[in-house]
Amino acid sequence: MLDHSHHRTDQDWQHRASCRGTDTDLFFSPDGERRSVRARREHAAKQICHYCPVLTDCRTHALTTTETYGIWGGLSETERARHTRRTRHTTARPARGWERRTP
Repeated sequence: MLDHSHHRTDQDWQHRASCRGTDTDLFFSPDGERRSVRARREHAAKQICHYCPVLTDCRTHALTTTETYGIWGGLSETERARHTRRTRHTTARPARGWERRTP
């Protein structure tokens, strides 16, 4: 019998996350949340993310699966959307100096 204990599933990182066991309300905005309350809640959630050992895995998951809601990998919905737009914009145009020029 093969020992597969050293293989990790794609979601195994979630078991090592600093937020594991934390109330999920901290990471997700309720309807009608006031801006100042939201800012404080998001800041508290991001503090948990800041030193998380799987921050990169979480952020990658959120960006590749296009998580719509919540704080993931230390980024809010707005920050993830901005990152996605910036990435698309950057990859959509050729880098300077690589354009073909005709004399």
